[in-house]
Amino acid sequence: MRKVLLASALFSAVAFAQPAEDRIRQLEEQIRLLQQEVQKLKEEQKKTEEVKQETEALKEEVRRLRLDIALPQVEIKSYSGLGPAASKVHFNPRGVSIGGYGELTFRHNDVNARGGAKSIANMQRIILYLGYAFNEKLKFNSELELEHASTSGEHGTGGGYYKSELAYLDYNFRPEFGLRGGLLLMPVGIINEIHEPPTFPSAERPFFERRIALSTWEEMGLGVYGTIGNVDYRFYLINGLMLRGGGGYNREEPLKNIRQRGARAVADRFGFTGRVDLNLPYNLKIGGSFVSADVQSKGGNDSKLGLRRGTKVGSVNMFFPHVWWQYAGWDVRFVGAYITTSGADRMSRDLNNANPNNTVMPKEQKGFYVQVAHDILRYFNVENQELYVFGIYEDFDTHSKVPTGLRRPAGHKLKVYNVGISYKPHPLVAIKADYAKLDYSRPRRDENEYRLTLGFMF
Repeated sequence: MRKVLLASALFSAVAFAQPAEDRIRQLEEQIRLLQQEVQKLKEEQKKTEEVKQETEALKEEVRRLRLDIALPQVEIKSYSGLGPAASKVHFNPRGVSIGGYGELTFRHNDVNARGGAKSIANMQRIILYLGYAFNEKLKFNSELELEHASTSGEHGTGGGYYKSELAYLDYNFRPEFGLRGGLLLMPVGIINEIHEPPTFPSAERPFFERRIALSTWEEMGLGVYGTIGNVDYRFYLINGLMLRGGGGYNREEPLKNIRQRGARAVADRFGFTGRVDLNLPYNLKIGGSFVSADVQSKGGNDSKLGLRRGTKVGSVNMFFPHVWWQYAGWDVRFVGAYITTSGADRMSRDLNNANPNNTVMPKEQKGFYVQVAHDILRYFNVENQELYVFGIYEDFDTHSKVPTGLRRPAGHKLKVYNVGISYKPHPLVAIKADYAKLDYSRPRRDENEYRLTLGFMF
């Protein structure tokens, strides 16, 4: 009896177990199918997101292409001695390039900031670079400058001027050799070519670069440039220089009286200028530049000697050695000058025959300046910002030698002690504050200047 009951129980268990296993298999199959459906939905959703992202990327690319056709984005770095903003067109393969820079300044001088006033706030300059790349080799570049907010003398305490500071055609055959011609920056010193305000730490350009190297100085010319190995070179044939006349003599900057700057430049005489730089490891640059040119009389009523315009009255020879090191947050510069003028006596008399002491042109000028600047934010892991602490020492003589019988003007020797900071919240923007002590030779009174500059380039 027990065997019959046990067999019945086993039979019943098997009978009931069979449908349960089938149901489990069916449920597992349904779960598998559902998982496949979910996976398909996920893949379709992913494809939809990818298509959406690709569509947005294409829209952005079309927008950028439209912008690039009108205004392409190019690198901000120096090209063959030009400043970063001025170099944009040279890195643009085709089309229009627009750049620029500006300087907004405040200066307090305890003796005379301007016209007897001790403090002035000035829109020093607003610059527009406009260039066009006809193709990858042929480029046009220009710099248009507005100084002191207006060209009208009715605005404020005197109008500024609007002029072209640069305008040339450039054809680069290869890195070793290129041609350029037009209104060219003289390749002297450091600031004359690379003069955008974020590229130097002081609130204003060093006095040496303005009064001795004549920054910013441009003339009409034609020449060659290139890079051979680790040597950069530029050599230009330029128009001759000319006495300004018309009472424009400035004893602080005597040789600025002979620049023509492309304004219907008289070219009966010629000159040459050039520069060579040796590029060494750790971004060290050592080189020199020169200008050698005849000086012409302005002639007519401006010639006190009654000379014809274009008549040679003398010549100048300028030499500027330089060292520039930018590495690991350091910006160290040295620029020297030795300038001789032949015919200085005749030039002085042609400017003012009655009393050439009022317009004495130097036979010799010499001097130098040294800059040491360091970015201290590099020690605090601050990205894309810089804070330079700097010191500059300048020592030069605008009239180290003068023609026999003429007197050196008061204050012809100048030593400058300049300290300050330059904060760059962005690599293309600089907020600069400094103090400069101007130590003149006697009997001229020494001066103290406090300066603030808001500068930018793009």
